[in-house]
Amino acid sequence: MGNRIDYKLLHDFSKGKYSYNDFQKIKQWFLDDRKDESTEQKLFEQWTSVINSPVDNSLYPIFERIQYQVLLEEKRKEHKKVFWHLYKRAAAILIPIIALTSMLYLFSKSPQTLSQSWVEINAPNGARVEFLLPDGTTGWLNCGGKLKYPAKFDSHREVELEGEAFFDVKRQSESHFTVKAQDLDVSVLGTQFNISAYRDEPSTNVVLVEGKVRINGNAAEFSRTLQPGEKISYNREKNSFNVKNVDPTVYSAWTHGFLVIDNEPLAQAAKKIERWYNAEITIQDEALKKFRFKATFNEEPLEEILRYLAMTTPIEYQISQRSYHSSGILKKKKVTLRLK
Repeated sequence: MGNRIDYKLLHDFSKGKYSYNDFQKIKQWFLDDRKDESTEQKLFEQWTSVINSPVDNSLYPIFERIQYQVLLEEKRKEHKKVFWHLYKRAAAILIPIIALTSMLYLFSKSPQTLSQSWVEINAPNGARVEFLLPDGTTGWLNCGGKLKYPAKFDSHREVELEGEAFFDVKRQSESHFTVKAQDLDVSVLGTQFNISAYRDEPSTNVVLVEGKVRINGNAAEFSRTLQPGEKISYNREKNSFNVKNVDPTVYSAWTHGFLVIDNEPLAQAAKKIERWYNAEITIQDEALKKFRFKATFNEEPLEEILRYLAMTTPIEYQISQRSYHSSGILKKKKVTLRLK
């Protein structure tokens, strides 16, 4: 291994700052040298040479964190392979139709009209959609979300959001990027942040991961600049907002396939579960809606989520047998929750 050992590369990797080549190199390190004591000793010597505070003489906690990141990266690659396979199958059918429709549309519109055309992305319940915008900005749209953006950005980049999305905004020094939601606008130059703005929920929330964002209220006139690790919540029922420090990774975990319920009342958690599993949940007891839950799930079926709720609180649940619409489409799964 020799000169390839680099504590800084491992440290950056554990923070999520790495290139594809970095990922391949670190993956190979773990495959070849995970249990090599001399490797750990060399890394420890480099680590302690650049920090002032004493540390435990074992790097296993650091290794575990990095190994988790490697597994997460592998999972992303696997999901992309599945998505790409499905995409190619769908594209073989849809591309000729889309191309013909686009040609007819282009010939029927004037250049001025085309410059003002908008594109809309919809993420149906039970699905999350990765997107790439015309300026190079990337991100994810969560279940039940809708994102609109111009086919071509002008000097001011502006998108409209309903639902939840994570944005990794490509920096352009002379062009702000603005997300317009129901209650507020988020304006940035280049940064990472999560925004949740569902119409059937009482609050709109923005969590900043890195960089800086400017929040401007619509219904309530306020303006606030967020720093990394801050969350702003605007409650439209109370027409008020508050800002607090949070762990931003909790609020973007859904982009990696994690359903996080963060000390939320059941009424709020149920809406999140409905969108995640494309289900309908009825809570029969008002008192039950106030029960609070804290849990993280990763690709567990809906039945497993309900079983967990029933284990931790006096809840009974019933899942109705699914039926078909007259059109032949299977209806949503219906769940009833009640106190025991």
